[in-house]
Amino acid sequence: MVTQQQLARAVGLSQTAVSMALRNSSAVSRATVRRVQAAARRLGYRPNPLISALMAQRLSGSSSRFRAKLAFLTPFSPREAWRHSSYAAGCFAGAQAAARARGYLCEAIWTAEPGRSRDRLSQILWTQNVQGLIIEPLQVDQPPLTLDWSRFAAVSLDYSLADPELHRVVDDHAFGIERVLEEVSRLGYRRPGLVIRAVQDVRTHHSRLGVFLVQRRLHPEWTEVAPLVLPSDQWDTQRFVEWLRRERPDVILTEETQVPATVQAAGLRVPRDVGIAFFHKEEPVRHLSGLQVDSREVGATAASILMRLVEMNDRGPPTVPTTTLVKAFTWNPGTTLCRRPASGARRTNFP
Repeated sequence: MVTQQQLARAVGLSQTAVSMALRNSSAVSRATVRRVQAAARRLGYRPNPLISALMAQRLSGSSSRFRAKLAFLTPFSPREAWRHSSYAAGCFAGAQAAARARGYLCEAIWTAEPGRSRDRLSQILWTQNVQGLIIEPLQVDQPPLTLDWSRFAAVSLDYSLADPELHRVVDDHAFGIERVLEEVSRLGYRRPGLVIRAVQDVRTHHSRLGVFLVQRRLHPEWTEVAPLVLPSDQWDTQRFVEWLRRERPDVILTEETQVPATVQAAGLRVPRDVGIAFFHKEEPVRHLSGLQVDSREVGATAASILMRLVEMNDRGPPTVPTTTLVKAFTWNPGTTLCRRPASGARRTNFP
């Protein structure tokens, strides 16, 4: 990255003169301003906005503490819908706390204002001194999020933002499946079945399904149960019940909240006939056995990475995007699992 000092040497001026020219100061001639700014574009010089803002504050004589801003971008409608998601709200709370600890502000900003263009949104963020963006997990049918990405440091939560490909922070899906399988095996279950949506499986790069299939091969004492991969991004009661009657798992691994009621409607008792283990619970429902993700840790990790990018003046989509996996889970015993009798694998009996 070209520094202001290197730019000054390239144009044969003092660093002070270059600094004034970059700020369009009337203290230098217009010809000098044009020459310096042309050289800056040619050499790829980019000012550090944190330093620029801090210097402007000092020159103005302001005594208030300088604080750069991070934006938690949420596209869902209505404007405050994200606050009703335990996962999204937890990510925001964690990011806000981590930002505050390092002297940053973190604010939620709604991106779905009707009639607001890409350039307008980018300009609003920039004029509000937003230096870094955290992108909330997007819905499957969410329109592309368009911004002038070159202005900002940015990270995305989860795998939902495909374009541009940013640095990501994700709760560790593979570890989650391993942990759930470890718990149900310890309780004596021997016919684990996985229920997952195809679109989520693709978006998460088959991390859950792949680990499930590998673990099944590593446990010869388990009876093979074909996973149910729902083809569309919606719950399908009929397809689930057909799978349940055909495969007869003794425990179901899922994140679908409809599973307990559907199992009971099919005439089975939970957990006596069929256990249910959630590999991802968004809401902290105590009676549902499984993993509760600590989304505050996910958000705090994302903010920490983002602030480092801001301070390094690392803007725009990265050449080599990275994915940070966060193992922040709590196991909730709940009431949808129980200890199975030590009689080996047995098929679930339907009424």
